[in-house]
Amino acid sequence: MGMTPDVRGWVLRWLACATRVMGAILVSGMLLASASAQEAPTLQADPGSVPKDRQANNIAIITIYGEIDGDGVMATSVERRIKMAERAGANAIVFEINSPGGALDGVLRICNAIKRSSITNTVAWINPDAYSGGAVIALACKRILINDPSTFGDAMPITMGGPVIPFYPQNIPPELLKKVLPPLLAEVVDSVRRHNRHFGAYLWDEYLVESIVANDVELWYVRNRESGTSVCIDRTEFEMLFPGADTGGPTRLRGVPGAGRPPRDVKAPTDIPFPAGSGKLGSVASDVESRHTISTQRPKFTAADVGKWELLDKVSDGTGPATFKTSDMVFFGFAANDMPLENGVPTLRPIRGDADLVTYFQGKHVIRYDRSWSEGLVVFLTNWLVRGVLIVVFLIALFVEMTHPGAIVPGAIALCALVGLIAPPMLIGMSGWWTVAAIVMGVVLLMLEVFVFPGFGVAGVLGLLLLFAGLVGTFLPRGEGMFPGVGEGGRTALFGATTVLLGMVTACIGIYFIAKHFKSLPVLGRLVLRDPGTTEESEGFLAEAMGVESGGVKVGTIGVAMTPMRPAGRVEVGDRMIDAVAEFGFIDAGTRVKVVRSDGFSIGVEEVRG
Repeated sequence: MGMTPDVRGWVLRWLACATRVMGAILVSGMLLASASAQEAPTLQADPGSVPKDRQANNIAIITIYGEIDGDGVMATSVERRIKMAERAGANAIVFEINSPGGALDGVLRICNAIKRSSITNTVAWINPDAYSGGAVIALACKRILINDPSTFGDAMPITMGGPVIPFYPQNIPPELLKKVLPPLLAEVVDSVRRHNRHFGAYLWDEYLVESIVANDVELWYVRNRESGTSVCIDRTEFEMLFPGADTGGPTRLRGVPGAGRPPRDVKAPTDIPFPAGSGKLGSVASDVESRHTISTQRPKFTAADVGKWELLDKVSDGTGPATFKTSDMVFFGFAANDMPLENGVPTLRPIRGDADLVTYFQGKHVIRYDRSWSEGLVVFLTNWLVRGVLIVVFLIALFVEMTHPGAIVPGAIALCALVGLIAPPMLIGMSGWWTVAAIVMGVVLLMLEVFVFPGFGVAGVLGLLLLFAGLVGTFLPRGEGMFPGVGEGGRTALFGATTVLLGMVTACIGIYFIAKHFKSLPVLGRLVLRDPGTTEESEGFLAEAMGVESGGVKVGTIGVAMTPMRPAGRVEVGDRMIDAVAEFGFIDAGTRVKVVRSDGFSIGVEEVRG
């Protein structure tokens, strides 16, 4: 059966409209999907020759800025952007690093993601600083490029907080160091060995890289007179190769003034090289050994090598972790920048922008993959200070809403603050559903305490405990157990409990201030929906909830409810007006009541029947 012209025209118009809508949705989806990918104009590199494994037409830049969190936000973001670059057909990934470091688990996740990527042409661009975890991530890449000036190193593990100053960086306890140092040391040694194996030569020195994660490594830099291979040696090897030579003198890398060199330790037998004299590295050598599958290319020294090596410099005196400036990275061979000759002298060509990268890779296209705004928002909302503020706002707004049923606005504010507390940790796997259940049950019990059986009894206590436990739970990584007194989980729980406790104390101070000065606060007073003739009900409820003194009233005294008691309100006793709470249910205005409780904190009344 054919369609009439009107129907046909309507169908065609509908199809045209639907096509436009779907097209708009498709374009919007493409824009959203690439919101964090910014493509630079096509740039043509200068003619020249570069190694085959370095050349890349399509270059993806993944930025790693700021602190690397332990909650997984940064690591998840980097993993996501690596996959985007792989799908886009990138030939090389440049990780632009400007980071002070951060949590070990986040750093190791990023390193693993780099090494697992199907794009093997990976480059770390230190622009300008890669400290601690940033340095470890840089080593995971095949090459390192630097800007000028730039800084690299100092990856010795530290802990936040301790018995002296909470939340302040401090040296990690020895028993915890033995748990943290092996995976970190194994990671950097693995990166060095991968690099040397790829280029088929001993280019990055293992001892030198190990010295960035420990502060008790004393090293000298020597070069083989025949092969030109440069190696860092420890004191034992120095005394063997250069008998009678002075071991003192200035060092190339700055130590800690006045620290003094730590006592020497005997080097334990192991297949994994580590500097003699380093107690920290020696204590974990056997554990590190079990983690490696790539053999070392470091030369082994014997007495027969005397005279075959020349001393280049004393590197460090074992008083601090190694930190390298621009000239140091060039000197020790970490910087892979081009160094053309100028007046016969090799001169560093720093990487200052995307155009320099195109020249370096002999490429054509550059796309930047920055962290998305949503990932930045999660980082912001999971900051301990922001979460503390959200806890304060949530508790104050919840209190105002519970003492003023129907006010709406305080309840909405409390809900928004609660979503800000719960949603980001859940998105990054930092908390589970039990935290949500604990918080919800805590709020429900507190509401039951206020509206059903007031008096701050079992329901109120359980409600506060569940609320406290749920809020602390948002700080704990989901699915990770804790051993008492050790490990990251225990410190995280203590950190979360401290933050929540401080937030609750601050909220209590704010609630007391609101209860005392509610009438004079310009905004809150207008948020409350009041029944006719009950203009003082809200203020009375607040004062009662905070236990503001109403004067001594004897149990058994008869009065009249002057406002609806839901459950708190105003009661006239003799010639006095007092704040009270209905012990069971609600009481209508004008009802005769009897005082059944007067404990100094609040006054409870019941309806007089008969």
